[in-house]
Amino acid sequence: MSLIFRVQHQAEIDSTNDALKARAHLGAEEGIVLRADVQTAGKGRRGRGWVSEAGNLYMSILLRPQKSPADAATLGFVAAIALGRLLRAVLSVPVHHKWPNDVLVDGCKISGILLESGGITGGKVDWLVLGIGVNLRHHPAQTLYPTTDLLAAGGPSLTPDQALDLLLAEFRPLYEAWLSGGFANLRADWLAHCHGLGDPIVARLEREEISGRFEDIDGDGTLLLRTDDGILKRIAAGDIFMAPRPAA
Repeated sequence: MSLIFRVQHQAEIDSTNDALKARAHLGAEEGIVLRADVQTAGKGRRGRGWVSEAGNLYMSILLRPQKSPADAATLGFVAAIALGRLLRAVLSVPVHHKWPNDVLVDGCKISGILLESGGITGGKVDWLVLGIGVNLRHHPAQTLYPTTDLLAAGGPSLTPDQALDLLLAEFRPLYEAWLSGGFANLRADWLAHCHGLGDPIVARLEREEISGRFEDIDGDGTLLLRTDDGILKRIAAGDIFMAPRPAA
């Protein structure tokens, strides 16, 4: 059966992800989509804050896909593919996927994707909450990466509701493909627009930095980095930065 989205709206909330996590714990059915005009405690990956001015898109989806924790963790890649398709349809500048789950417009970050899960029953996660923020009209000035928004990148003046409708339309078939065949069904789509593939990068991990060449991602989304001495490193979580190219 196809997933039915039930969109709900709040003018202000602390975090759309936190609100849906609370509902998930109480047994809410999947398909709830919560959009807020403003978040007072928005958050990104690895505990970072997420600036949430009115005019941008802030939304979360509650899902119960009956996937293992490892498989469930790849849903962020699916969300990035959906958002990338939406943005390529309305922009004339390059749109790329940046590992693990960012989307870049002309080299600048335009979105945040946060995937959270809870409970394991029979080896499957009980629920997932997928949070997505998209800069439609505003973007922060001082961040870890350069940022942009849809208007600044030359895109149309979409309202959050319009952007949400477009995003859900892209996400639904991708989610169903992921349900039936996992990330293997979509890995080639993600790699087709991958930022930095084959290039020298620096991977910033919790306790170290590793330099090498971005060789590939495997079936569970792990980044494969080939160091200068030929060792293949598997990186499951971290931040990557483009390394300076050596002079010719």
